Parts: sequence; C-alpha cells; structure tokens
Amino acid sequence: MLNALQLKENQGFPGVPKTGLFPLAEGLQVEAWGVLMNAIDLLKNDHQTVQHLFAEYIATDETETDRREDLFQQIEKELLAHTDVEEAIFYPAIKNVAPDLVEQAITEHQEVTQLLTEMLEYEVDDDEFDKRMNSLMETVQTHVQQEEGAGGVMEIGRQRLSGQLEEMGRQIQQRKDSADEELAA
Repeated sequence: MLNALQLKENQGFPGVPKTGLFPLAEGLQVEAWGVLMNAIDLLKNDHQTVQHLFAEYIATDETETDRREDLFQQIEKELLAHTDVEEAIFYPAIKNVAPDLVEQAITEHQEVTQLLTEMLEYEVDDDEFDKRMNSLMETVQTHVQQEEGAGGVMEIGRQRLSGQLEEMGRQIQQRKDSADEELAA
C-alpha cells in the first residue's frame, strides 16, 4: 500500500543517494574524541537517516509486522529527536533572520508530531496506519525540501550563522547524546 509515494522513486530528499549507504555531510571536522559536524550538516544527516528508514519501511512486505513496528519506532525516535534539537537550538538562532520560515517549519513539526501520535493508535498492518505513514512521508519530504532548498532556513543559516554553526553542532550533538542516555537508563 505504501508504494504510492515511493519517495518519488527514492529520489526523496536532496543529496540522498538512491541506494547504498549515505555519505557523511561535507564540512566534517575531526576532533580527538570523534567526528564533529556543524549544525546544518547534522540536521541534514538526520534528514538522510529518516529518508533511509522510510525507504526501508517501504521495502518491507506487509506481512513483516515486527520489522515494520521496529522501523516505525526508529522513525518516530529520529523525528522527535530531530524536532527537539531544531526547535531548541537551530530555529531560535535563525528566527530573527527568517521568522516566517521558522514559523512554517514549527507548524510542519506539529503536523508530524500529530501524525506520529495518531499512528500509535493503530497496528502497523492496519490500513489507517498506512494512510498516516504515507501522509507522514509526504509531510516530512516537503518539510525537508523547504528547509534544504534554495532560500530555505539551512541556506540562510549557512550564510548568516557561519561563525556559530560549529558551536551549534556541538550543542545539538550533546543534546541528542543526553536524550539517548536518558532513553537507555
């Protein structure tokens, strides 16, 4: 049933290869304790991760309910973590420069959160779940294209926040690591 969207024949998000593993974003910095990316590269990698999970979900057979449930949980976790760091760190920094775009992005996040909440009411093999999954994929795809596209918040952020992006990247990674630790506890 999910084949209708097919993420535009897996051309989904800008910069995401059609098959294989996703490369790390450009502009990586290597530090003694690991790899550090700036805020925009981290957020773009989140987009790629979700795109990959959507593609995996679409590739599963309808009878693979355990695998679909696992993928949905991963999608939900990734989207909620991404929303959190964008709204807590990136959007406040760009809001003065692009208030309308930030407001639109927050509205789209609310739509995604609402769809995720509704999906929890259904089993993954339910037609209503599939309808919402299609809506979720379409909403996320549109959101990503607007953020990453020409004139989007990421382009504006790269132009206007260049001196702050590395520190914001540290903050984003720290917030995500803290959230992962809390979930593991």
